Amino acid sequence: MWNKAWDPKSKNVFITGGSQGLGLALAQLLASKGANVTICSRSEEKLIVALGKVKQSASSTSQKIDYVASDVSTFQGAKRAVDSCQRVPDAVFCCAGGAKPGFFLQQTEEDFQAGMKTDYWTCLATSHAAANVMARNGIKGGKIVLVSSVLGFMGLVGYSQYTPMKHAIRGLAESLRSELQLYGISVHAYFPATILSPGFEEENKTKPKITKQIEGVDEGLTPEVCAKGLLKGIEQGHFFITTDFVSDLFRVSANGSAPSNNWFLDGLIGVVASVGLPIWRILIADRAIKSHVDEHRREMGLK
Repeated sequence: MWNKAWDPKSKNVFITGGSQGLGLALAQLLASKGANVTICSRSEEKLIVALGKVKQSASSTSQKIDYVASDVSTFQGAKRAVDSCQRVPDAVFCCAGGAKPGFFLQQTEEDFQAGMKTDYWTCLATSHAAANVMARNGIKGGKIVLVSSVLGFMGLVGYSQYTPMKHAIRGLAESLRSELQLYGISVHAYFPATILSPGFEEENKTKPKITKQIEGVDEGLTPEVCAKGLLKGIEQGHFFITTDFVSDLFRVSANGSAPSNNWFLDGLIGVVASVGLPIWRILIADRAIKSHVDEHRREMGLK
């Protein structure tokens, strides 16, 4: 745990996925706290609109607010994006990503390849470019933040195209947390549940009914609430960051050798998780799936 609270004022911040959803909300929040912000996504049209919102949120006209349009799912694209920043970033937030829910049997090789590029490779390429530029420029107290999902702690019907990538981001975060101490770079990983964003609306177009049924108890959080929760976790020095109690249960139950946020509270949460999560799995998730078997087989045209 990093004991000194992080202050974004005057920091140079780079955010992927910054044209909408969590990335945009985070850019606005950091700008309101005095950070110099560069947002990045593939769509220049969306970036131009988002840039205006971030500038309106800035606490001072002297702040540097900019954008770069780039596909950060490749090492070349991520390096170009990071190198395009007016100043070497002090902090990099990897918020780009998206899901295409659906049943495993129906998804194609192209769907899985897209998931790898959109979710894992955007984090991998961006963090690789960021770590290189921070280390080689001697940035003191550099920070890399990877955005996973509560599905990085668990698996759920309908998310076979998405969940493995979020587990991979968790693994990447743990590896980088260990190794990047060599350069004084701290690493954090954020595990949000449902974010009520344009991406969530797109996911619901292909999301199976049984997945929606199980998710029904999760009302979701706005990007603005998630951005505040993420920043609060960073300010508190947390490695694994969550913004709701249910996600905390999964975080503690899957913590492994990762640093604890609070050894005492996490111990109490662990007791609740050891009882509550098996009950959730058996009585809610597995029961709902088993009751859906006949309907699902008819929908799929299976015998």
